[in-house]
Amino acid sequence: MTIEVPASRPASLPKPPGDAAQCDTLAEVLSTAAARYEEFGEEATRLRDLRNTWWGVAYDAYVAASRKAAPEHSAMAGTVRRVGRAVTSYADTLRDLTGTHDTLVERKAGLDERRTTLIADIEAAAEATPEMIAALQQRATDLGADYGVLVADHDTLQRRVGENEDLLRQAFEAADTLTEGLSGDGGIGETARTAMQEPGAPGSGATPAQVREWWEQLSDAEREAVIAAYPGIIGSADGLPAATRDQANRVLLDDDLARLRAKEEDGTLSTAERRVLANAEAARKALTKADGYVDPTDGERPGGTLWLYDPAAFGGDGRVAVGVGDLDTATDVSVQVPGIMTEMSGVGGNTDEAIRLYESARYNGDGSSVATLFWLGYDTPESPLDPATYTPDRAADGGQRLADAVEGLRASRSDDPAHLTVIGHSYGSTATSYAATDHDLAADDVVLIGSPGAGPADTAADFSVGADHVYDGRNSRDFVTLFGDEGAYHNPGGLGVDPSSEDFGAQRFEAESVDRSSVVNTDDHSRYYDHDSESLYNLGKIVDGHGDEVNAAAHSYDPWYWGSVDPEWSREPTTDVPGRSDTRADDVP
Repeated sequence: MTIEVPASRPASLPKPPGDAAQCDTLAEVLSTAAARYEEFGEEATRLRDLRNTWWGVAYDAYVAASRKAAPEHSAMAGTVRRVGRAVTSYADTLRDLTGTHDTLVERKAGLDERRTTLIADIEAAAEATPEMIAALQQRATDLGADYGVLVADHDTLQRRVGENEDLLRQAFEAADTLTEGLSGDGGIGETARTAMQEPGAPGSGATPAQVREWWEQLSDAEREAVIAAYPGIIGSADGLPAATRDQANRVLLDDDLARLRAKEEDGTLSTAERRVLANAEAARKALTKADGYVDPTDGERPGGTLWLYDPAAFGGDGRVAVGVGDLDTATDVSVQVPGIMTEMSGVGGNTDEAIRLYESARYNGDGSSVATLFWLGYDTPESPLDPATYTPDRAADGGQRLADAVEGLRASRSDDPAHLTVIGHSYGSTATSYAATDHDLAADDVVLIGSPGAGPADTAADFSVGADHVYDGRNSRDFVTLFGDEGAYHNPGGLGVDPSSEDFGAQRFEAESVDRSSVVNTDDHSRYYDHDSESLYNLGKIVDGHGDEVNAAAHSYDPWYWGSVDPEWSREPTTDVPGRSDTRADDVP
């Protein structure tokens, strides 16, 4: 009996052409060039009115020329930026394709080794039994099938390499004439424009579920095209996979950093642009921290995600969301909503908290995968002196935005839903309460910590998740928690009921700090995510889906004969909780 040994296939595995690092350099050069065009346009506009020092025919000609030159240079800046983003996207895809190529090379080496071993075994089987021959034949059949899969995967790689090249060609050709350069969509290729005209495209008024359906019907090339051409739309589109939003937002971030740093070097950075640059630099540092974090339970890097990036929003305060872990696949996902004075420039510290929460859920959990997301998507009050701090308007707006964001997360994983927990801290807890009461927040569990009031909810039963899935953590020394209504006491600001109270009916857990003061203060308001703390331990349990295992605390109450009483005031706090970690998120570079 003859055993046919399959030939080694494919004959060669050529590496994708191009150097991603060189492309990054080109993208930076293009962003710098865009900055130069911007500068000219801005200066031409600024210097247009010289009537106090110059007049006459020559001045009139100058004004006419500047009126034409300023918008033309601004338009050219936009085109050059779009081409630069296309180069950045090309480089990112090239890295992915190169990684795929390296994996194929390893697979082929393994298959070739199996082939060599099979040939040697056949040659050594001079007096093989029928059973041995059948086994050798099966090995040959399996090897042939695996070579076939390798060939198919290699063909796919080659197709994607060609598509990536073609998309960059389209971007260049869409900006190679003056007319195109001065147009509003110069540098945007036909593939991207066509895809964004399909039903369900983001920006068309489509729901998150419709956006997800639109994305799923796109080819790989169409997806890469719209990310490169419309990163601002794709990066904030609810319903798209987190990895897709991350890719688009990183393109935006790279562009902002290169362009604004170039203007800073030239001394032409405006006050508004300076804030945007500071926000972009803060986002880069936070993302680097999230990318570099190592899970101490398994030694792996869960990876970071730039889920939201809008550094100019809210007058320069910015909108941003940074995740730790795979938001597209994790079994347990959390969203952390901050309170007053939180701005994008401080996202590094908030990312530390997301890392600590991730770590707590992993250390004290059941081994399931986890992803934590810090979300700053609403306009927080600016300070304790800001009147908005004591009124619910921004919390109500934040609640709507939060509900929309969570709906987007849900829609992006409609066929693989995660256990999802939303944690609102301080004024963010009031915003979370509005989301869960007025906007049917699509969470499984809701946690309020350091809350000044539960907004429109009279009791935990008013929340969309049901009373059994509403949790509250209150440090008895936390000054901010005194603003919640309780019993006969009503705060004139109107932020709502104290969620730690007996009347509200949430599941209260221990959240005291061993470093707490002997009196009510503001420092204890910022200790809910501290390492080895009661609060962080219990938060990790809830995020992991085991809220029934939190260390319960007695509710506060307001007897008719006395003021508000918090039983936690006299309990001695402890750090003696299971799953203590020696890793400090603050130490991650």
